[in-house]
Amino acid sequence: MRYKNETKTLKLYAVAGTQTVLLAFDLTKAKASGDFMGFHIERTDKAGKVLNLNGSKRFDSLVDDPLIIDPKVKFASLVQSFFWKDYLADPGQTYKYTVKAMFGTARNFDAKFESTLKVTTEDFIKGKHSVYFNYGVTGSQGYASNKEFGNKPIDTLDAITRQKALDYLSRDLYHQGLLTFIEQAKNKSHSLYCAFYEIEYEGILDQLKEVKKKAKNLEIVYSAQPGQKDNATALQTAGLLDAKSHKRTKANQPHNKFMILCKDEKPIEVWTGSTNLTLSGLFGQSNTGHWIKDAAIAKKYKKYWDTLKDNPSLADLSAVSEDIQPTTDLTKLADGTYVFFSPRNLPLQQGEMPPHLLSYVNLIDKAKELVCMIFPFNYDPVFKTVYDQEKDYLRLLIFEKVPEAKAAKSKEGSDQDLKVTAGAVLKKEVKNFIAEVTPKTTVKGGILFVHNKFIIIDPLGSKPSVLSGSANFSVSSIKNNDENSLFIKGDARVADIYLTEFNRLFEHFWPRYLQSLPKKSKKKGFETPLDETYTWFGAYFNPGSYHQKRGQLFINMKGAKKG
Repeated sequence: MRYKNETKTLKLYAVAGTQTVLLAFDLTKAKASGDFMGFHIERTDKAGKVLNLNGSKRFDSLVDDPLIIDPKVKFASLVQSFFWKDYLADPGQTYKYTVKAMFGTARNFDAKFESTLKVTTEDFIKGKHSVYFNYGVTGSQGYASNKEFGNKPIDTLDAITRQKALDYLSRDLYHQGLLTFIEQAKNKSHSLYCAFYEIEYEGILDQLKEVKKKAKNLEIVYSAQPGQKDNATALQTAGLLDAKSHKRTKANQPHNKFMILCKDEKPIEVWTGSTNLTLSGLFGQSNTGHWIKDAAIAKKYKKYWDTLKDNPSLADLSAVSEDIQPTTDLTKLADGTYVFFSPRNLPLQQGEMPPHLLSYVNLIDKAKELVCMIFPFNYDPVFKTVYDQEKDYLRLLIFEKVPEAKAAKSKEGSDQDLKVTAGAVLKKEVKNFIAEVTPKTTVKGGILFVHNKFIIIDPLGSKPSVLSGSANFSVSSIKNNDENSLFIKGDARVADIYLTEFNRLFEHFWPRYLQSLPKKSKKKGFETPLDETYTWFGAYFNPGSYHQKRGQLFINMKGAKKG
């Protein structure tokens, strides 16, 4: 949901997801001149509880002064940005944000302008689409600073503490998302049809055992590729390896992660996304779960699954994928929800680019305001080509690995509207921040940082688009793998939820990524103190700058309510 209050000198804007609220502020250049120190931000909930959202940056002149002993003075903080975020929001709650523009000095500042904005976050379950995310590695400061589990590996914790750690890392993805979906298959009128790349986590297996007891039918297609014996072993141990479990061997990667819920054998709902059902997938790397209540879409998943269970050739499954939803120009589709399955576009000539992959490139190329994209694996050359082009709209990219992020910005004089970051942790303690560990330590993770697979196009415009599913953005994912991706167009709720989560990921990794850059780089991360020279806000008033364009996204966003 989008909100605005433009009635005062200090104008406020907000975009609310389920558990994150993005905030933007606007002052004229004339009003923001002089001894402008930053913003003070408070959130008040329905019970009247007030939360300070000023962050953890401090003024060095106060922190380093041994004569200052009052902690309220010594550790005073403001927000020196026209863009901020609340990562502590809960779903379906109404909050009042009070923002004050503070002027003066670090030791003595006062509010000159003030405004408030009332915001209601999205509910988890509403309409066709419900979207869930974990914390995993992005909960690293919280995980590292926790007095009970600290930076300790999950396997070293006692049972009670281990569960607390898992509950923290999973956020809402596991209990409120996955388990709630599965628990719907509770009597003989229900059936559940599944396709899993990795199915090893005991809690999920236990829940599926209950489905087998209670529901009419439980059938599982699982990857049985060489090197993936853990799937069969886990299913066997759980008593789920039987005539209704189906090996998938004829794809390079049988990469789906979906379940279809049927009522009286009619498909009604689908769970999909990027989340493998493993300890690392649920609690380590960042992941997405997307629950869709749409019988027409569920029917398409079931048609694909009915072919998949018989272990078809890539060519045969490609024909079914294209029959369900032909490859098309995504920019020309009407508002609605679509599903694209892989493999598709077969046969292809050697070196031929899959038309469906080119449709992604075209979607990006025709954006008007903002593109957000995550690359968990390779940065395919076809995307580097489009992102290397000079554009006048913002493009934000997240990579799993630092070298690929650097490669994306390696072009001399690279477009300032292209911003990249990559997965990283804070390896050494710096001011106000403690050292972190990766999921390799906590949950023995392979992919350590980002495993989400989504693209967001013009999320705050009148025709937002979101592409999300199991498929990586590569040639192989289209022609060699079993995959599924939802394409959702014109749904502001879905766009807001994905945008707020993408921003959380980008902002989390950004300072950690900067730590990995050469020391000669002018960019700084955690260690940068609050500015005391009244220069921090200059870039926000430079026409065409990244900061100015980001502000305009909120000022011009479509469908904003008065808050």
